[in-house]
Amino acid sequence: MPGPRLDDDGSTVTLDLHGLTVDEAIDVTYDTLRLAQDRGRASLKIIHGSSTSGPGRRTIKSALYERLERGMLVGGHVHVMKKRSSITLSLDITAPTDPTRIQLLDVW
Repeated sequence: MPGPRLDDDGSTVTLDLHGLTVDEAIDVTYDTLRLAQDRGRASLKIIHGSSTSGPGRRTIKSALYERLERGMLVGGHVHVMKKRSSITLSLDITAPTDPTRIQLLDVW
């Protein structure tokens, strides 16, 4: 199975969590979100997969959705768009844009 991937075009950061455990995915998501906000990115797209496993089984998707519902992932001024296999967060940026690209090694 392929591992995680991260792409940063200077405006949107795309984080693909495939190949990670739930706990690894949560940690990498928090670190990527923090860096994306610090570097003034407009959005973070998190690809979590469609979570086709059985009911009651903890998945990356269910763990992310739980944190979103509890307000633990992002603050109240961030727009969240949920799709079947991804979440896109429009970030409330106050930091000046830092052109340094975020890489997977920065967060994992």
